[in-house]
Amino acid sequence: MTAFLKAHGTGENPLADHWLAGGSRLVAPGRTGFPRRPRMAPGDRLVLYASVWRCVFGIAEVTSEPELLADAPKRWPWSVAVELLVVVPMLSNAPPVEAIGIAPRSMCQQSHIRLEQRHFDLALEALAGVGR
Repeated sequence: MTAFLKAHGTGENPLADHWLAGGSRLVAPGRTGFPRRPRMAPGDRLVLYASVWRCVFGIAEVTSEPELLADAPKRWPWSVAVELLVVVPMLSNAPPVEAIGIAPRSMCQQSHIRLEQRHFDLALEALAGVGR
């Protein structure tokens, strides 16, 4: 298993605080997009990162090989199917990305970056700390 930090939202189109209630391609159809073919495979994990909010809001498992979809948004033509494993439904409750040992500037102009195991472990710990 390889873990990645995967950005969602942009400066022009940030995720809403109640991203889960507002609907998301992460839920239906359970996909996330990339500008280029990502080097990931089924079983890899994505730590979900809300760009404008600078927080981590979930963990998903990649469930398909990367696909180039004809009906995908032009900016994000490649995608993988995902299954959400852990989520924080309100971004205002999500831990900052620094809680997993990553500086927000690491994600500037990046759709995703590879994480070391220690960063993934910190993400699990930080997200578990949000639960009641």
